[in-house]
Order: sequence, then C-alpha cells, then structure tokens
Amino acid sequence: MESVIRDLEESLRLAMLASDVPTLERLISDSLLFVGPDGTTFRKQDDLDLHRSRRQKLDRADWEEVKVETYGSAAVSVVTAYLAGSFDGADFSGRFRYIRMWTSLGSSWKVIGGSVTAVAS
Repeated sequence: MESVIRDLEESLRLAMLASDVPTLERLISDSLLFVGPDGTTFRKQDDLDLHRSRRQKLDRADWEEVKVETYGSAAVSVVTAYLAGSFDGADFSGRFRYIRMWTSLGSSWKVIGGSVTAVAS
C-alpha cells in the first residue's frame, strides 16, 4: 500500500504543477479539510478554484522526501518539497512540508485532509 500512496503523491504533484483540475478532482475527497500555510482552511472546491482561476500557479514542485505510514484503509504522507510559483499574484519559493491523510473510498484512494507549512531551508 505504501507504493500506491507514493504513486498517488506523484500524480498529485504533477496535477498541481499543471493545474490539472480533473485529476485533482479525482484525487481529492469531496469532504477535504486542508490548512494552508497561513492557517486558512480550504475545502475541495476552494482548492480546485485556486487552480481553475490560476490564483495559485506552481512553476516548480520538487518532492525532496516522501514518508508514508499506512493504517488499514488509511495512510498518512509527509512530503518535504521545494516549491516556486505565485499565489494571488505574489511570487513565492522555498521549502514546504505537506502532511496528507489518505483513505480508501470504494475503489480509489483520496486525500481527506492535510496541511502545508513553510520549513527552514
């Protein structure tokens, strides 16, 4: 199961880079709760809208380290990444750490929760 989550994290990375909304829609649970780096809570539609509107654009997303722990039909991933892009017109770059909770819903895995925070270089 760990390799499945690692593959899904890579699919998510590529979808985030391309603002591939259909893939993001498939990977993210309708009941997503996600906390951004400033403490703002996002739901699935908020996240998808950021990509549709291009308010969030990633030019670079390099996964430096991916840790996965599995728990039956659930998993937690911790991803350390170098990101560069823009958010609401302001450029950003640096190292960030994501934590994501995945669960198996029917025949597919989906992100049900998570957060991202900046980390020291």
